[in-house]
Amino acid sequence: MPQSTDLISSIQDQFVDIIEVYANYFVKLSAKNHSPKNITVAVFKANIENLEKFKIKELKKLNDKDIEKKFNPTSINYISRSLDVPRETIRRNILTLVDNSELIRSDEGLFVSEKWIKKNIDKIISEVIDLIDKSNDLTKKIDRKS
Repeated sequence: MPQSTDLISSIQDQFVDIIEVYANYFVKLSAKNHSPKNITVAVFKANIENLEKFKIKELKKLNDKDIEKKFNPTSINYISRSLDVPRETIRRNILTLVDNSELIRSDEGLFVSEKWIKKNIDKIISEVIDLIDKSNDLTKKIDRKS
C-alpha cells in the first residue's frame, strides 16, 4: 500500500482536476440513470467545477456551512441535463437525498453534504487511484509493444 500512499501524496495538488475528470467520466457513463449515486456524483461534479485547488484532507474537514461557501451550487435542471433524465424524476430523487442528508438544498442551489463526503470520498479516491494504476499499466503494455 505504500505506492497508494505515495500516489495520494502526488495527486494532492491536482485533486480537484482529477476528481473532475473522474466525475465527468462517471456522469457520462451514468447517462439516463437516476440512481442516488449517479445524482450525488453529478452534484459533486458541478460543485467542484472550476474550483481553486484544495487538498484531500481539507475536503474531509468541511462541514455543511463551509461546503455552501466554498463549492459551486448547482440546480435540478443542470443535473437533469447532465444525466439526461427528466427534471421531475431528478427533483423527486433529490427530495429523498435531501431528507437523507446526502445533499444540501439552499436558496443558492444544491450541494453534496458533509455526510456524503465523509461516506464517499475515500471510495472515490480509491477508484481514482485504480484508474491511474490501470492507465499506467496500459501505457507500459503499449510501450513494450512499440
